[in-house]
Amino acid sequence: MRQVKTVEPPDLYFEDFKEGQDLEPVGKGPIMVGHQVRWAGAIDNYDSEFHHDEYVAKAQGLPGIILSGPLIAAWLLSAINHWVGRNARVLRYTDRHTGSTMPRDMLSLIGKVTRTYRDGGQCLLDLECNVRNQRGEYTTPATATVAVASRAGR
Repeated sequence: MRQVKTVEPPDLYFEDFKEGQDLEPVGKGPIMVGHQVRWAGAIDNYDSEFHHDEYVAKAQGLPGIILSGPLIAAWLLSAINHWVGRNARVLRYTDRHTGSTMPRDMLSLIGKVTRTYRDGGQCLLDLECNVRNQRGEYTTPATATVAVASRAGR
């Protein structure tokens, strides 16, 4: 029987973050076609067949099945939520898919705190994130702004 590991986000505050801080990488993989099929089922989107049918993908000039960009973004957002902890919320997120994720790829979701600041009574973090595959290719550069509770404001 498959065991599912659940992890609670840590109890972190604004004071726990520093500019330039690398966030703990999150490993994903090997990525399989089943991940994409379950994603398509969850969002009821089977229209882009090149995401789950190798023959269609190759007929469209792709090297094979590629995973959906929004699926990769969802994994990255989950990592961000874990990195910043239960006392935070993502205010803004953007990404750009500059590379493909293929079945059997091994991914590392990486992040860095680029700025810590206060604005309008909020404690904010700016993050730069990316997804790196086993070939060392960066496929999904992203940025996020996160509001984090302060220990002083408890």
